[in-house]
Amino acid sequence: MNTAQAFSVRIFVPSGDPEGLRLIEKFNWTGQGLVFPRALYADVRQRPELNRAGVYLLWEAAEPGRLPRLYVGEGDAVLPQLDQHAKQKDFWTHAAVFTSKDQSLNRGRAQYLEARLVQLAKDAKRVELDNSNAPQLPALSEADAADAEAFLLDVLLCLPLVGAPFFRQQHQRQSDLYC
Repeated sequence: MNTAQAFSVRIFVPSGDPEGLRLIEKFNWTGQGLVFPRALYADVRQRPELNRAGVYLLWEAAEPGRLPRLYVGEGDAVLPQLDQHAKQKDFWTHAAVFTSKDQSLNRGRAQYLEARLVQLAKDAKRVELDNSNAPQLPALSEADAADAEAFLLDVLLCLPLVGAPFFRQQHQRQSDLYC
């Protein structure tokens, strides 16, 4: 039985260059994504969304015969973390940042998302994780954890649309993620 739900995602390309900065929004979702190549980081770092709590992914373009490398991180404000990685991590060629438009994504929920994304990436075995530690799920209330899981599901829907299908197991159908 196919239990997948139809959905629409808005991908706004402010520069007109489909390889440049892309802003990702989904109907009825408080989240917002920014996806961009590292070459544009100096310009993208001026965006106000990066001053919010969020979760981010840094990855390299896949090379034939090897898995792409991926780093998953979080921050109370994402910008300082990205600045640090721009100086200290050479491998990444692309980034995706997910924050909330209404400030509902706080540090605890961002930590939850980071831990879940790292575990999903390990389980899927589609990337070489660059994270040196395995983040643990923070102590959240049952309601906050449920909210973070709902946010995560929308992130997982959006990522394959922007070239980051790192979290789905090879044999898994998209509809299996949401049963």
